[in-house]
Amino acid sequence: MTTKNYYKTLKTLVLSIFMGCSVLSTQAQIYVDASATNGANDGSSWDDAYTDLQRALDAAAKNAEIRVAAGTYTPTETPDETTGDNRDKAFHFNEDLVLKGSYNTVSGKQDFTSPSILSGDFNGDDTVSNNGSITKNTENAYHVFMTANLTTETQIEGFLIIGGHADASFFNNTSYGGQNFVNNTGGGMYNHTSSPSLINMVFSGNEGDNGGGMTNTNASPSIVNTVFSGNSVNFSGGGMYNSASSPSIVNSTFSGNKANNSGDGIRNTSSSTLTIYNSVFYGNDNDDITNGGNSSITAESNFSEYYYTSTGFTRLTADPFLDSENPKGADGIWFTADDGLHPGSAISPITDSGDAARLPSDTSDFDKDEDVIEAIPIDIRGRNRELGVSVDAGAYEFDSTTVLSLKDRDSSSLEIYSTGYKTLVIHGLFNAKTTANVYSLQGKLVASKTFEKFSTSNSLDVSTLSTGIYIVKMYNVNHQVHTKKLFIQ
Repeated sequence: MTTKNYYKTLKTLVLSIFMGCSVLSTQAQIYVDASATNGANDGSSWDDAYTDLQRALDAAAKNAEIRVAAGTYTPTETPDETTGDNRDKAFHFNEDLVLKGSYNTVSGKQDFTSPSILSGDFNGDDTVSNNGSITKNTENAYHVFMTANLTTETQIEGFLIIGGHADASFFNNTSYGGQNFVNNTGGGMYNHTSSPSLINMVFSGNEGDNGGGMTNTNASPSIVNTVFSGNSVNFSGGGMYNSASSPSIVNSTFSGNKANNSGDGIRNTSSSTLTIYNSVFYGNDNDDITNGGNSSITAESNFSEYYYTSTGFTRLTADPFLDSENPKGADGIWFTADDGLHPGSAISPITDSGDAARLPSDTSDFDKDEDVIEAIPIDIRGRNRELGVSVDAGAYEFDSTTVLSLKDRDSSSLEIYSTGYKTLVIHGLFNAKTTANVYSLQGKLVASKTFEKFSTSNSLDVSTLSTGIYIVKMYNVNHQVHTKKLFIQ
């Protein structure tokens, strides 16, 4: 065995030991594709995939991995077969699984820009007005998704959840996994005594009396790179309702949600303890977060239009997004380049304002580098985040791949270097007013200067900085960006 292969084998062994029983990818995959109508439909391959997601959930052994192709899926069974009411149908499972959506069946890879859609709209005719109200949804499922008794071993990623309508009376309940689910809360998803990890998800167009997008009861889910948008309730928790629960929310976005009573974004009650980092609340109807019943929040690096007086939140006085009033963008499709909930520009207050250290570990190995200990390296669209420096707050990372353009010159003519006298020199002819920011490797802004259009040779005094490696990030008013790692003597 070569030395290179020896260390590769050793690394794989160490990662396997680290993950222990959570290495679920070693299990045989189960495939689901609504369009696979000509195969055996036994879930053994994409050609022979189940067409019904619930059949796959029912057939899966504990710790199995289910892969779901892009397409729209509606619930087909009621939990525990305890009711004949069609609206009680919901996607459901109560044993730990890995459930991955948005697969391209040709490449065999996830493509979040073509999502798997879980819909409670049985007739497929929901109509959403400009003010966010939804009509033609009286036949919709009370809950699109229900989970019970899950641990953090469960991971759900890459789904758009729409069309839940939890409008039953408080006394109308569904039993599942030994838990009692109330059918007036949790339109999009209801987690009861259940703590799954949710990554790269969108909850939109769900309604209820409480918890339009999601309800958590005695639950501690982990939620990352997730959007709650356009959900509404008659009472509390337009985006999310937490009762006796302890959710962890990182790099997520709450926008355009509405509650007629309290908590347009989130309502916490019954001694819930919410932990939230790097997240953004803007464009909700009135109040972003409300707490009741001895509930509390631990927060850091968040941004809010209405909740800015709380520790860990910065006030937003203007739309930080590309276009919060059009969250799906002109193409009307979530997870694509024109989504309105991207940071509006390189100088948006939410750009480079999150703490990368708050992202959880990349146990799914999204970037396929065999490093499951690093932080999750992608945003909701599957695009790379700038780990090691800082990350943008919210579910989306600003698109900084466009090279800063120069008037009448190739981009390679832009030079950034240190002279050795604690002076940073930037040489090139700018075609617009340009700002240079200098960051420490921990993501702290340590120097900044703005240069005028057409200036050619510019310098930045960095004499107060210690010798070491820094990140220089330049951006102009045209939203063009250039980033360079530099040793400053």
